[in-house]
Amino acid sequence: MKLATAEDIRQYNDATINGGVRGLFIGLGISLPGFYLINKRSAYYRGLPLPLRALGYVMVIVPSISIAAEKEGEAFTRSQYTGIAQRELDREAQIEHQRWQNLSTISKFGDWAARHKYGLLAASWVGSLGGAWALVNRNKFQTTSQKLVQARMWAQGLTVGLLMATALMTGFDSTKGEEPRLPGEDHTWRAILESDPHLNDDERRRLHEIKQAVVDRKEQIVKETAIPKK
Repeated sequence: MKLATAEDIRQYNDATINGGVRGLFIGLGISLPGFYLINKRSAYYRGLPLPLRALGYVMVIVPSISIAAEKEGEAFTRSQYTGIAQRELDREAQIEHQRWQNLSTISKFGDWAARHKYGLLAASWVGSLGGAWALVNRNKFQTTSQKLVQARMWAQGLTVGLLMATALMTGFDSTKGEEPRLPGEDHTWRAILESDPHLNDDERRRLHEIKQAVVDRKEQIVKETAIPKK
């Protein structure tokens, strides 16, 4: 493992910038024809104020830039791993794939929702805002600003409902099947040490003793803090 050099940082920045530019073109490719068709076919859309129509482009383009830049940066970081670190990443990917294959359909949906909850919330908010606008826009006795306020309130209510549904689906059946995952714990270093060919037998034995001591201590803490059943 090495410390990041100025050249590594520059390459990482270049990768994220390239990803952001790619995301910009993706966002433009989606928003330009999409809003052109909406503008051509919808009189309601043509009647919206220019800032509100521009907001639609921003809501598509900005997330595209951000997501593409982040993904490109992650890909560059992963490409820098070699040797035992790369093998460890491959091993973790295989374990994750096997874990996913063993999940039930409902558990797969809950796991996917948990890992993409922010994207789901953003998409649900945009979708509910559009649906709410289509609903309140039928009222001919309200001004555009009044309709926007009502649409926003409806969208917020629907988003809260979707958030609760996502939380329920994520936690559903969590007590069955697999052991709960602890994303806050990262013990990759232990697996890397175990695979280090430079460790002698005594060092490897000592490493296993440390691991067992940690496991025993965690079990003791769980027992001490467990709430007795009535």
